[in-house]
Amino acid sequence: MTLDEVVQIMREHLATKFPKACQTCGCTYLTLKDYLQRTRHVGQPIAFDVELDNMRLSNSLGSMSLANCACGSTLSLDSDGMSPLLLTKLMWWLVAEMARRGKTASEVLADVRRAVDEATLSEPTR
Repeated sequence: MTLDEVVQIMREHLATKFPKACQTCGCTYLTLKDYLQRTRHVGQPIAFDVELDNMRLSNSLGSMSLANCACGSTLSLDSDGMSPLLLTKLMWWLVAEMARRGKTASEVLADVRRAVDEATLSEPTR
């Protein structure tokens, strides 16, 4: 699997999370692009399975990325709803990339998040 393939998979998955509303202020983000334009990332993404060395398909915890709403509340985007088989393939890709790059899981995921952001924000608005 290539980085471009991972970015495409993640963009397709994340698109299913919208519209998304802030539970505190009610602000609604209609699309991933809208969300990225109006929130601010908080920290680095985390891949719980890789961090906990839990790569069992049947017991996956997935991954998560956090952002702050304009009101200051923390919002999350996660791998919930992704097929377990696809999630497992992505986690094994992550492990291989960590070894290849000499980076932590969060560092590789931050690179993926940057690539997802750039691809999404460069799309023309419909």
